[in-house]
Amino acid sequence: MDLKIILLVCGLTVVTAYSSSKYKGSCKVQFDDCNCRIYHFYCEQDDTDRPFCVHAHQFCQTNYDSLAVLDHPVKNQAVLDYIDRHSLTASDCIRNYGFWINLSDHKVDGHFVWGPSNGDLDGICPSDFSNWAPGEPNDNTKKDSRGQDCVQLWYRRGNAGKWDDEYINVRPKGAVCETRVPHCDYAAYGLNPANYVNC
Repeated sequence: MDLKIILLVCGLTVVTAYSSSKYKGSCKVQFDDCNCRIYHFYCEQDDTDRPFCVHAHQFCQTNYDSLAVLDHPVKNQAVLDYIDRHSLTASDCIRNYGFWINLSDHKVDGHFVWGPSNGDLDGICPSDFSNWAPGEPNDNTKKDSRGQDCVQLWYRRGNAGKWDDEYINVRPKGAVCETRVPHCDYAAYGLNPANYVNC
């Protein structure tokens, strides 16, 4: 069954096309005494799912909490490890070499912040942790004069999941969504931790 989500936003119909066949599993991670996350992995979205980055944000917000906020080295490494262990970088999953995460400089060019979970790309939370690929972010304007405002885990040219700024609407990508579990209290959120492998 295809799980295409239809959203009504300001009277416009938006189709977010991460179908059930693109779902590649979930994993959990506890990165300190009171913070747990569940990450959900999706292969590349459909070519018609434009604008790509915006629809990825909306999809994760509608179905989980948000795109993944990888503002801590433990969270970042857990996600990279899962992608590697499950061979999600193969071309049958991501032809365009990346997975969207919840980092953007949409509001202030060159000032990357982790976005809120409302999908509007106007982030609010800066972080000291970063994992940029060499030469990134570069705000390339070759394919879009507005530059690159979204961020992906980049699997090209040996970057193995390093961060790369990417155009909002040039290439479809996979997505890493997250569910936040405050105080690691899975039961309070109707979740069973036994349903999720460790990242």
